[in-house]
Amino acid sequence: MRLFLGSRPSWPNPRLDLAAEIRRFRRAFARVRGLEDVEFVGDSQVRDPREAQRYLARWKDQVAGILACNLCLGNLSTIITLAKSGLPTVVFSIPYSGHEWYLIPDMWRAGYKIDVVATSRFDDVVKAIKPIRALWRLRRTKILYVGAGLPLPKEAVESFRAKLGLEIVPYDTEAIKRVYAEVDPGLAEKEADRWISEAEEVVEPSREEIVKASRYYLAMKEVLRREKATVITINCLSAFAQGKLPAYPCLGFSRLNDEGLCGVCEADLPSAVTQVVFLYLEGIPGFVTDPVVDIATNTVIHAHCVSATKMAGPAGPACPYRIRTHLEDLRGASLQVRHQKGVEVTVAKIVAKDTRPYDKRPILMSPSPFDCWRPDQILISTGKIIDSPFLERGCRTKATVKVADAQKMLEGWSYGLHRVLFYGNHMDDVRRFCRFAGIEVTVEG
Repeated sequence: MRLFLGSRPSWPNPRLDLAAEIRRFRRAFARVRGLEDVEFVGDSQVRDPREAQRYLARWKDQVAGILACNLCLGNLSTIITLAKSGLPTVVFSIPYSGHEWYLIPDMWRAGYKIDVVATSRFDDVVKAIKPIRALWRLRRTKILYVGAGLPLPKEAVESFRAKLGLEIVPYDTEAIKRVYAEVDPGLAEKEADRWISEAEEVVEPSREEIVKASRYYLAMKEVLRREKATVITINCLSAFAQGKLPAYPCLGFSRLNDEGLCGVCEADLPSAVTQVVFLYLEGIPGFVTDPVVDIATNTVIHAHCVSATKMAGPAGPACPYRIRTHLEDLRGASLQVRHQKGVEVTVAKIVAKDTRPYDKRPILMSPSPFDCWRPDQILISTGKIIDSPFLERGCRTKATVKVADAQKMLEGWSYGLHRVLFYGNHMDDVRRFCRFAGIEVTVEG
């Protein structure tokens, strides 16, 4: 819902023509790219709290949030009325439009789902819309959890649904195998040809392994279609070792991530949730990693055997890659992706807020201990990729990230192994999203 707030413009100028201002805002917003999927309803001038209540009564149950464009001084009571609705509300405040902007931070600290974008650029309205759109999409998202022996804690399902609206459902490896058996062999061959033709090199895997991996990708994509789901996460290492998977899903996860869906390894629910949040917030995939700290170079090396190639999003360029075996057991097929040097990155993970003393917490090698499975806080840091070595140690794909202080990051590390790497510095968008979602932001390092 888009509303224009103002009645008597004593400030910034008593002669200000509010109707002309509204027309100016509408023309400017119409030129902004990135709002093509957004429909503004209401779209009217609101003069006082009573008018705001009328619009809330008409639209509250049908909209994702409120864009409140401040035109002049004197709208605090109206803004409070909108914020009390519980809908995510962003006040868009251009310079000389009123002084209400300075009260908004106190309101969000008091627990209101409100934020302010104070800017002279109308294009920055995209910043206001991003978190509202992401929350709207999350409430319509299903995650398939293929535990293959790892349980799906009921409290985790309830927690993610209560805070983010996500539907998380268990799914069986045998059900995927049945779909795998139905896949047209010719389509699997064609998919394998695409992987091979676009690779710099095929090192260890046979064509048969690449075809099986391609077939498993097609099976996962069909499962997502049938289940109307966006995300699948599989306990792949264990399930493959136990013979429950006909192929590693590594190539399939990479392709799903390139296509704007989410494939996440090791049945890591917090990483899967983190990845889909960024997909909706920024339109990009994540690289789930096992970090390695190197204080000698002030870097964190992010390594794993699954990486998207289109890290800037489905319409972006693809990173070069080789087709390799999975490095932990030298079986199957996975990608060794060469990440782009010089790119700023955001590294994050949504986890629980553990208030227990450290001597009461479990010490586990698990990439995501079950105790982390609540969306209480997001662990986040930024850096820059300075290398992407093809090294025969650790996982296949590596991105060496220069960070602010590797020693501090090492000393403060907690909440399991995995982190999720995203191209770009998204700290501001994440903070705004978390204000609306009720998630605490914890900067690592």
